Amino acid sequence: DPDRLAVGGWSNGGYLTNCLITTTNRFKAASSGAGVFDQTMQWSIEDTPGHVVNYAKGLPWTATKELQAMSPIFEADNITTPTIIHVGAGDARVPVEQSKALYRALHDYLDVPTQLVIYPGTGHGLSKMSHRRAKIEWDAAWLQRWVLEQNEEH
Repeated sequence: DPDRLAVGGWSNGGYLTNCLITTTNRFKAASSGAGVFDQTMQWSIEDTPGHVVNYAKGLPWTATKELQAMSPIFEADNITTPTIIHVGAGDARVPVEQSKALYRALHDYLDVPTQLVIYPGTGHGLSKMSHRRAKIEWDAAWLQRWVLEQNEEH
């Protein structure tokens, strides 16, 4: 049903979700888990900065255009999709600052319906069963509200 599409992912899937919602409004809702929002920030704060260097084929001062092109933050003003954001409080791979930046852009500046869920005592993966269950419940409620009920708030 093209009128009831949602998108979501975790880690690289969260990053791809962030990229997708900057390019289309066809999704009624999104769930971004531990996704990069700003590749330059990612280079400076993650535990394996070589990932960003390899993807961009350079450092922030030598691959500025590439990093900008790879960073959803620079297209954030295109986002209209209601987005729930999940992240582990102790995530060293995609630190919580990425999710907070996405939340700030959507909530504080763009007036896009959003929710930020930070899971205490966990890292990049939701290793605790209680956190996995909570994520499923948060996502189910988000999808119910924005996809199944076709909420017209925004």
